[in-house]
Amino acid sequence: WSYSCYLILYNNRKGEGNADGASPSSNENVNKHPYQRYHLFLSGVYVFVCAYRSFLPRIDLERYCLFDTRLSSIFLGRLAATIAEVSFAAQIALFLYHIGEVHDHVWTQRLALCLVPAIFTAQCFCWCGVVTLNHLYHAIEESIWAVSAFFISGAMGSLAYYQPESQHVGIVGMAMCMVFFVFMVTVDVPMYVKRWREGQQYMMKMRMSKEDGGKKKHMMYMNSFEGSIDAMERRVVTKSWHVWKEETVWLTMY
Repeated sequence: WSYSCYLILYNNRKGEGNADGASPSSNENVNKHPYQRYHLFLSGVYVFVCAYRSFLPRIDLERYCLFDTRLSSIFLGRLAATIAEVSFAAQIALFLYHIGEVHDHVWTQRLALCLVPAIFTAQCFCWCGVVTLNHLYHAIEESIWAVSAFFISGAMGSLAYYQPESQHVGIVGMAMCMVFFVFMVTVDVPMYVKRWREGQQYMMKMRMSKEDGGKKKHMMYMNSFEGSIDAMERRVVTKSWHVWKEETVWLTMY
């Protein structure tokens, strides 16, 4: 937690320095080109939410948090994360559309137009998981992120192949996207699938009640209304490494 806080403070300070140290010509370019202004705004939203979630981390479905405060609300944290992740997707879409426009890559522009709707859909699945306590929805969300990263990697590879002057940018972007894709399909998605299977196994043991002789099934998932209230009100404070160790990798990268 301390290391994550240090990283976010360093990044915030660096971002402020870059903004304050911008030359007059750079400021003029921002005023002339909304593209740059959009990036500045979207990155500001994303960094702010990263700072918030780094200082007050939580695990959504299990309702775990590090500090007992209203700002650690699962509902509030998920809402902030939704805004940040859509903003991040919009930044990537702007970048892809811009390079597609500059280099006349129609395929890249079409990919850019599909990215934000895809990530918005992923966030809808994430909310379904948060309110129903079903990890399968989170696995679907992360799968959408993984597929998106795979296609973005293809776009960056295309940039590197067809535009020699931008080869370094394309290669680095392709490599980063592929690392993200591999992480998602080997670590993140399997983690949520594992939790979903464990939940299913636990439910199979609990479904048959003693009162009805095993004839009646009992579901443990919440409906949307109950889950929303639960996400707003319930918090389980814990500092156990056993609880947080699986979340450490993605929280640190976040």
